[in-house]
This record gives sequence, C-alpha cells and structure tokens, in this order.
Amino acid sequence: MARIMVVGNANVDRIWWLDRPVAPGSRLSCQAIEERYGGGGYNTGIVLLDLGHEVTLVTSLYDDDKGRTYLNDLRQRGFNTDFVNLVPGTTPSVEILVDPHGERTIIAPAGRRRPGIEVLPEVDASLVYLNTRGMSEAALKRLDDFDQVVSQYPLFAERRPANVLIASRSDVKGAARTAWQAAAEVAGPRLETLVLTSGTQPIEIVSRRDQMIVDVPTTAPVRDTTGAGDYFAGGYIDAMVRGFDADAAALAGCKAAAQRLAAAEHAGP
Repeated sequence: MARIMVVGNANVDRIWWLDRPVAPGSRLSCQAIEERYGGGGYNTGIVLLDLGHEVTLVTSLYDDDKGRTYLNDLRQRGFNTDFVNLVPGTTPSVEILVDPHGERTIIAPAGRRRPGIEVLPEVDASLVYLNTRGMSEAALKRLDDFDQVVSQYPLFAERRPANVLIASRSDVKGAARTAWQAAAEVAGPRLETLVLTSGTQPIEIVSRRDQMIVDVPTTAPVRDTTGAGDYFAGGYIDAMVRGFDADAAALAGCKAAAQRLAAAEHAGP
C-alpha cells in the first residue's frame, strides 16, 4: 500500500442515455437519466482505493446539501478528506449525453470555476497525481518535495513539473519526438515518460531517448466510456508505485479502465 495525494475535481455527473446520436435539428428521446459521482480526482482516487492504496484527495466541493453529502460519501468510501474544502455556492451537474453507440457530448456548467490550488498540504505521500487547473507558483514549487509526480497533460498553457505526463493523443500534436518536446516544456527537466493514449488504439510511450508502442488488449464494447482516462491513470499509478516498467504500467492502466467500465456497464440502466 502507498499513500497517494490526488489533486483533482470531484463532480456530480448526470448521464442522459439518448435514443439516437445528437445531430442538428434532431428531436431526441432520453431513455434514462443517471446521476453519479465523477471528476478526474474522484475517478482516479476510486481506482487507487480499490487497489489498496491510501488516498488523500485535494479538491473543493460546494457548501450545500449535495456537496456535504458528497463529502460524507467520500469519507465513507475511504478517502482522506482532510483537505477537501467546502466553498460557497450550489453544486452544479456536469451533463453528459450518451448515444446508443457510446459517443459522448459533455456539457459543463457555464461560468463554473472552482478556486485554484494555492497550496499543497503537508502530506507524506509516495506520489502526487495532478488533474487540475489553476495551480499557484507556491503549489508548483511544493512538488519539488515529492519524489514522484504524475500529471494529466494540461489542456491550457500551464506548467506541470512531473515525472510522468499522461495525455490523450488528440491533445498532443505531431510525431512522438515533437510531442516529447512539447511535453518537456510543460513538465520541465524532471520529465521521464510521456504516455499517449488513444481509446482502443495502441498507446505510445515516449522518453527522452526511446519510444515504444503498447497494444491495447481487446475488450467487450461498452455503452459509456466516461472516466476511462481517469481509470487508466489509476491503474498506471498503481503499477508505477509497485515498480513496474512503463509498458507494463500501461497495460495495468488498460486493465483498470476495462474493469471499471465493465462494472458500470453492468450496473447501468
């Protein structure tokens, strides 16, 4: 077991199961609506908890009935919530439209902006995982105190000093060497590994001198892949703290994602 600090959102997702794909001018029927917890911090943290790790979650929730219930549920689930802040406001839902082919349309609440991460808590963690926006210079500097930092590739121009960056291939342009150069500008000199995922397509693993391709194991199709990247990160981090090489860690990430999505498929409407 490792102690892992997860810095990322805890959201309330509302899934709309549609009868057909979204198209201009179409009229759609909703077969069911499902509300569930989500967000990059929550999803990755759940995988790590299930794999036996101690997870300290650093995030914020809104100080209303729904937010306070969420906080209590996090505690019940096993998260260390000492650094989950309650902030004024009303908890919004992230609307996720899912069509019969599993394609998603995500609608984030307009104007929603949680407070940025001003400081990182004094936690003796084996690894820090980042999936958040708006980190202060003080918080970024604090990362120097941790031996291992894994981060999702930021969608906006923000520094993320990290040993490992995980990104969707569609978010990082160019060939492997070009992608590495862009990642090195984001993560700085401590970058060791860039992991590029692309759904069911092979994973690219790039380092300063090498690159490799890891085939994604074939799994049964699922209706909804929401959270797949977050679950992958959880499996990758678990393998990483256990000392696995990057290619084995990528396969562990695929396994974790497949298991979580299959479980959700079984439980869905």
